[in-house]
This record gives sequence, structure tokens and C-alpha cells, in this order.
Amino acid sequence: MMSSSENYLFWISVTHFVPQIGFVSSIFFGLILLTSNYLGAQKMFGSYKFLISAFTTLGMIFATVEIIVYPVLHRLEIQNFKFFQNVHNYKAGVLFFSFTESFGLSGSKTKNIPIAGYTFFHSATMSLLSVQFIYRYWAVFNVDKLRYFKGRQAVVWFIYCSFFGFQYAIGTFVFWALDDVSSDYFREEVLLRYNANISNFPAMSIVAYDPVDGSVRWWNVMGILNIFSIVNIQYGVMIYCGWSMHTKMADKIKSFSPTLRKHHEQLFRTLILQIFQITAPTLILFIPITFMIVLPMFNLDISLPSGVLLCSFTLYPAMDSIIVMCVVSEYRITAKKIFKVIRKIIIEINQSRNEPTATSSAP
Repeated sequence: MMSSSENYLFWISVTHFVPQIGFVSSIFFGLILLTSNYLGAQKMFGSYKFLISAFTTLGMIFATVEIIVYPVLHRLEIQNFKFFQNVHNYKAGVLFFSFTESFGLSGSKTKNIPIAGYTFFHSATMSLLSVQFIYRYWAVFNVDKLRYFKGRQAVVWFIYCSFFGFQYAIGTFVFWALDDVSSDYFREEVLLRYNANISNFPAMSIVAYDPVDGSVRWWNVMGILNIFSIVNIQYGVMIYCGWSMHTKMADKIKSFSPTLRKHHEQLFRTLILQIFQITAPTLILFIPITFMIVLPMFNLDISLPSGVLLCSFTLYPAMDSIIVMCVVSEYRITAKKIFKVIRKIIIEINQSRNEPTATSSAP
């Protein structure tokens, strides 16, 4: 374990700087992708157009919630550092907390609602990512099932993502509820590492073993199993669909028409990049979350600012938008046109600002 004199203020600042980058990039590239979607970039892609729009929109909402739930204007300043939420692993426990109350919710039963709500969007975004892989898999190997992405039947995917979102959020709110044992368990650690009193801010936690008699705290362990199952179900879907397409798609598309073959080859290139990019969510999401929630079961003598392991996930929606715009030609062409328009507007604005200066300096 780290020295008892060491605090984690530097890592806190890193944890909250990265999501701000994710917010700006997700909104910028997401808006360009959505605009491309409705300017003719997806005339031949059918319902996949709406799936891309849904994932992009949800990613933008997730990045926005990251900022809203932990608002910049209400940060708590401690020792010249400003921060608003964190995840912390300590021995047999993990603590998820915010240094500020959001939306004016300050009651003992309501102040944790915003950080539990944040986990809803976190889980829903993961779930919709796996739905993208399901669509691409069916588009090649079982076209008939694409009817579930059209019309009223498409609501099944809204239910799918919402189910796992609510399971994650409600499970966290219920199983991670702070009690006297967990409050006392983290009190000295929070004071030492963050210069704060755990009783003064929203917090949820897991303590796997009773610190007095060492017995298993099954209520908290159920919280571990809940998150573990959600995360790894989505990861399993992605791996299965991605690996199946990787190994079978080349032979399958040989019988397609040239136009349809081009369509699927572009989706395949997108998928290949995302399979390559699976290493990113694997490293910045699935492994860190699994590591973070399973670690308390081992009751090791450690103290980790584990929030820094998770903060990069807010960059993923922007990365996905960039991949689609780079690989799919219809998107790439439309995106280039949009960038040209934006560049022209910026140039005209700069010229209009310089004109008065140039006029006033004339003899």
C-alpha cells in the first residue's frame, strides 16, 4: 500500500480533466456524424442509420451527464485542487463518491440518486455498443432478423439497453448503499487521501467482509455480482459477434452483388477497426470495472484512486464517430463537405474581425 502521507489530489485532477475532453470531442464529432446521417450519407444503409444515430446520441448524453452530474461551477476546492467525483479501492472495499451534491438533492436517501443515475447511462452506452455488433452480425449471417431493427419491433433494443441501465443503476443504489459499517471503514482513509469527511458528501460503497469478525457481507457481494454480470454479458456479445464476423465474413460476402458487397466490406472495415479498438474499451472499461469490483473479494492491503482507470471511457463515443466517418465512404464524403463549410465560416468570421483593423490603419 502507498505511504500513509500520500494523497491522491493529482490523480483526482486527471480523473476529471479527461471526461471534459470526452465531452467536447463527443459533442463535436457526434454532431458532425448526425448531420451526415441526414444529409444523404446513409441512403443505402437502412435501419443501421438509426442505430448509428442512437449510439452517437446516447454517447453524447453520457458525456454530458458526466459534466452535469458533477458540475464545474459547484466543485469543492481542497488544497488548491478542484474535483467532483471519484472511485476509490481500499482493502476489502470500493467507494464511489462525489464531493458535491447535484440538483440540490441533499437528503440522506436522495443525494445518491445523481451518481446512481450516471451509472444508468454508463451501462446503457455499453449495451448499445453490443447491439451494434448484433446488427452487423445479423446483416451478414441472418438478414431476416434485421426486422427487429425496423418499425415498432426496434423498441426491443430500447428495452434491452434500458433494462441493463436500470439493473446497473438500481443495483448500485440498493446494494451499494452506505451504512454505518462502510462509513466507518472508509472514514479515516477518505480524510487521509482527500482531506474530506465522508459524512458530508454523496457516496456509495462495497465492503466485502465485516471488519470486526471477517464474515462475508452478502448484500454488498450481490452488488459485485450484479455489475460483473452486466459488464461481461455485453463484452461476451461483442466478442462473439466480432470474432464470428472476423472468421466467416470473407466467404459469406462472395455471393453478394457488387453494391451490397461494398456496403458490407465497409461495415467489415469498421468492425475490424472496432475489433482492434476493442482493446481500448477492454483496457479502459471492461478490465478496469471488473478489476475494481472484484478486488475487494481478495481483501488486499491496498489503497488505489481507481477512478483514474475508468475516466477514459468518455472518449469512446467520439472515437466511434471518427471511425465511422473515416471508413464508410458516404460518411467520409459528407463529413468532408461539412468540414469545408465550417472552415469557410471560420475564415469569413476572421476576415470580418480583421476588416475594421485594416481600415483604421489605412492612411
